[in-house]
Amino acid sequence: MVSPPLQVGHIPDIRLHFAPGDGWASSARSRKNKKLVAKAEGRNAKCSVSLKLGDLALDRPIKFYLFVGNLRQGPFECSFSEKVVQEFQLNLDWHNHLEPGLENLSLRLQLLE
Repeated sequence: MVSPPLQVGHIPDIRLHFAPGDGWASSARSRKNKKLVAKAEGRNAKCSVSLKLGDLALDRPIKFYLFVGNLRQGPFECSFSEKVVQEFQLNLDWHNHLEPGLENLSLRLQLLE
């Protein structure tokens, strides 16, 4: 899942990319994925979030919190001086943070100044 370009604080054109990891299989309904479902059961659905910066060059690292639903992760720190994509592994079961009744997952960034 990739977000549209976002303005986060003073940073324009940043995108969030959510990768559900093995845990996505526990919500899959096809017969083909039964082995993956069994493998994912009983353990955290490790996932990752990547930040991708557009054409803007940032000369200093940024610090931020990432919210998955209402759960705050971090603080994280990254520098886009060498790579325009930064990935962060999360050790949580994202299924537990879906909006009740909607099955939407809310991701938010909070920059730390």
